[in-house]
Amino acid sequence: MRRFLPALVIVCILAGGFIPAAAKAEGSLGDIQQRLTKSDMLRAGFLQEKHLRALSRPLVSRGELTFVAGEGVLWRVLEPFVMTVLLAPEEIIEWDGDGEMRRVNTGANPMFQALGDVFLAILSGDTALLEKHFELSPGTSNARWRLLLRPKSEPLGAVIAHVQVIGDRFVEEVEINEKKGDSTTLQFSDFTLGPFELNEIERNHFAR
Repeated sequence: MRRFLPALVIVCILAGGFIPAAAKAEGSLGDIQQRLTKSDMLRAGFLQEKHLRALSRPLVSRGELTFVAGEGVLWRVLEPFVMTVLLAPEEIIEWDGDGEMRRVNTGANPMFQALGDVFLAILSGDTALLEKHFELSPGTSNARWRLLLRPKSEPLGAVIAHVQVIGDRFVEEVEINEKKGDSTTLQFSDFTLGPFELNEIERNHFAR
């Protein structure tokens, strides 16, 4: 799980202008919240690129996610391997390609608790929850908004240098820079808003 979970919540670009000139116009968290489309259910595809200092090429994976308010976020990695992760409010569950399940109690692990909180907050637009863990620097332009997040304290501060979230009506990209120099980028597309009926795979995993 450790190779994939941080990439779900932390995507990064290296030091530099995280909010370019076009995005430095007057903006606030309220502006971002007004732009975000609110929904209790959401499906989207994702493309993840994990950049490791030890490798010349990024590790690329593709899949889809399903967000259900109160239940969590279900990630299904489809390429290049099959894996499913459920970020639920109180626990994180991982299934490998053979369907074997592993549970992590987030209450007993502050890092997993913080990471789960952050990603659920990003998808739901819960800026109050984000402010619990990060110093927030919002910026907006006519095209898109950007939100730069810097960890306030441990345990996130020991792992994450900064996070940038970019979007318009939806969260379209999450960029995470880790303290050790690795980075991850998640791009989201093909959004479907609820209400909709969960398919059999989604129902089985949310039922856990």
